[in-house]
Amino acid sequence: MDEESAKLHEEINVLMEQVMETMGVGTMLIPDEVQRGLNESTRPSLDVEGLRALRDDLQTLLASR
Repeated sequence: MDEESAKLHEEINVLMEQVMETMGVGTMLIPDEVQRGLNESTRPSLDVEGLRALRDDLQTLLASR
């Protein structure tokens, strides 16, 4: 994994924690962005562009809460 990918993964991990905290317990529907983040954390497969898109989507989701 190159340096930019590692940095993006770290940013995504932080955003995932923040989003999960704002969702609270008992959430029935998991947003697509969160599902994608969980998939990437367990089975990394995205290229740098995909990681950037996921990071941006998580930031947008967090800002909308």
